[in-house]
Amino acid sequence: MDRPKVRALTRAGGEVIGGASLDAAKERILACSPFADLAAPSRHALLDLGGVERLARRQRLVQQGAPPRHVVLLGAGRVKVERVTEGRVFPLGHRGPGDLVGEGALAGGPNAAENATVLDEGEALVVPLAGLERLLAVDAGLRAALTAALVARKLETEARLGSLLLRSVEARLLEFLRAAARRWGQPHADGQLVSAPFTHADIALLIGSTRETVTLLLGKLRRAGLISFDRRRIVILDDAHLAARAAST
Repeated sequence: MDRPKVRALTRAGGEVIGGASLDAAKERILACSPFADLAAPSRHALLDLGGVERLARRQRLVQQGAPPRHVVLLGAGRVKVERVTEGRVFPLGHRGPGDLVGEGALAGGPNAAENATVLDEGEALVVPLAGLERLLAVDAGLRAALTAALVARKLETEARLGSLLLRSVEARLLEFLRAAARRWGQPHADGQLVSAPFTHADIALLIGSTRETVTLLLGKLRRAGLISFDRRRIVILDDAHLAARAAST
């Protein structure tokens, strides 16, 4: 698909949500985003422009090589972003609540430079690209918030590139675990649960390693008492010791 289709937001059982409930859903998504502190006029203009969509697993939000039509602001779920070059896949990362997807379209290129695919179902505010560009042209507050978000993404990408070039595989794994706990962490009886179900293959692609090496290193960390597993999800038992180990590895 070349663009996400905005579907009615529903409760379990299929009851359509509208009116105040839909407005509340939009506000909830915006509250965890880079636009959380926008002044009221800018907030209202952005919320009026976008529609709330349920995201289904495996749904393609952005298609590499296709004309972009939307920018997506995630409220829940997880999206994989990757670029395919000469048949080889280069992972650009996983996006979660509060993240933008498809923001590269704002650079003005005719076609999207990456794919974005839903891994874990969720919801998002889907904003038409043409309307967003018109709003950015007249709204300085929105431009400033978007610029800050793009700079933060650039710095994150540079840090990841530096890690891939300079750090050991174990150090990159430790950094990934701590970042995943910050993004998808939930309280757990034993520590912090990484709620997103990352497979060993997912992690290997993101840290530039192999599934076998990731499996061995995770086993090593579990034996050291730093992590455990709960229904195939990772539990961070001691973040302070993970940080110290990452710094010395």
